[in-house]
Amino acid sequence: MPDHETWFRFIPNYEVLRAAMEGRLGATWIGKQTLDIQHIGGAMLVLAILATLALMLHRKVADARAAVVPEDRLTVRTFFEVVTEMVLRQMESLMGPKEARVFLPLIGTCAFFILLANSLGMIPGFAPPTANLNTTLGCAAIVVFTAEAYGFKRHGLGYLKEFFGGLGPVFFLTPIPYLVFVIEVVSHLARLLSLSVRLMGNMYSDHTVLGVFLTLVPFVPVFVPLPVQLLGVLVAVVQTAVFCLLSMVYIGLAVGGHEEHEDAHA
Repeated sequence: MPDHETWFRFIPNYEVLRAAMEGRLGATWIGKQTLDIQHIGGAMLVLAILATLALMLHRKVADARAAVVPEDRLTVRTFFEVVTEMVLRQMESLMGPKEARVFLPLIGTCAFFILLANSLGMIPGFAPPTANLNTTLGCAAIVVFTAEAYGFKRHGLGYLKEFFGGLGPVFFLTPIPYLVFVIEVVSHLARLLSLSVRLMGNMYSDHTVLGVFLTLVPFVPVFVPLPVQLLGVLVAVVQTAVFCLLSMVYIGLAVGGHEEHEDAHA
């Protein structure tokens, strides 16, 4: 899958750096995509923008008394507040207030990073870092492994009962629990693909379609691709929401499954 050419190709000694990366690292074992400056530079740019916006926001809310009064127009502060409140409310409805506040930093960071990374493809000369499987798989791995780690942290070895279908000791004399275990392990690993491939495929196809329209109408590149760009904005928002919703569900199942069973038995 070829990489899109972006403004990062004008970095001094770009071809030398790209050849060095391809020679030392080669294609990744999954997706067979090259670790290129295109998506790595885009991801670093997104992180730099988020860090800058976070510092600006910190200065605005440093004074707690002044920060109580909301601003009357759309600013960096109001944008962060609106998105954070939306994410928190959705998390509370799916995970409960207690768990929502624990995992808000993780899900909220994913929301801002993916939303900004998806939107980067709307700017001419840039490609969304999320159009590369290496970026999306990294985000998915953090979410899935966090869910499994907190599952064992909250429930101990009892978390393994979920992998055997919660069956009693008698059923371990039959092959059914071991078959269920294999199915559960595969389903948990499939979450990596569920999160990463969906996001990568949608963003890559969206950016490719926009590039095709720009190529077909080189003399009027502003107005003709406008409907496609509007559709791209919708895709960027929807894919961010889908990734975050699935992450909430996976984490909620890991940390809350045993509590629901215990409440039912009580």
